[in-house]
Amino acid sequence: MLVTSDGWIKRQKEVKDIATTRLREGDAVLACEVGSTRASMVFFSNFGTAYTSRIIDVPATSGYGEPIQKLFKLKDGERIIAALSLDPRVIGDISEREGKRPKTFGVAATSDGYSLSFGLLPFVEPSTRAGRRFAKPAEGFEVVGAGKATGTEPVICATKQGRVLISPVNEINYLSGPGRGVILIKLQAGADRVLGFVASRGDRDLLRVETSRGAEQTISTAKYEVTGRGGKGRELLQRGQFTRVIPNEVDNPPPLSE
Repeated sequence: MLVTSDGWIKRQKEVKDIATTRLREGDAVLACEVGSTRASMVFFSNFGTAYTSRIIDVPATSGYGEPIQKLFKLKDGERIIAALSLDPRVIGDISEREGKRPKTFGVAATSDGYSLSFGLLPFVEPSTRAGRRFAKPAEGFEVVGAGKATGTEPVICATKQGRVLISPVNEINYLSGPGRGVILIKLQAGADRVLGFVASRGDRDLLRVETSRGAEQTISTAKYEVTGRGGKGRELLQRGQFTRVIPNEVDNPPPLSE
């Protein structure tokens, strides 16, 4: 299953090289996930809504695919920011455990500096065209990143004003239903926003940002220390701002185990 930054989706039996897959001009691969056709795929939007489809229901093609709006009813300004295969061989154990987080769970952050973790089990069954809420961003803000975690990962966020914070994912409260979450990084009110967020599961899970001077900076645990949640973070820029997060290259997914 391939999902692009512009919200096009397609199913292919095999992807030998993501770099050669057909894309519309200016588009890029956002996620490439594997799974049985009997399994489901969940798509997370910047509005805090999750849309679930059975993999078999996604059009199979070697072409561009189809706009995700053909399967779901996205609102004006809503876009897909992440996607996960919920095939148990890929996602891991997402079963609920009384009084504890699942072994694998979802994590997300919003542009006003809040973050939350949440269960993935409620999103396994196909959703309606309207989807299901996984987060409730404050008015005027949006979800900037979502993914999966197992409790050991550091999470990385970067803000427009050039501040960075790396925190343990287990400091982010686990919510039983969609909500706003807790403060991940304290922002200067009205002047700053979180641009990007990632739960880092290895050397490839970095946050790359572009500055207003056209330079690129890479943010990782190899460069900066892990601190507690809720602080102001580390200032990386004396002048200028971060203008955008540069998408990481998507690797070919490993083959499914039997």
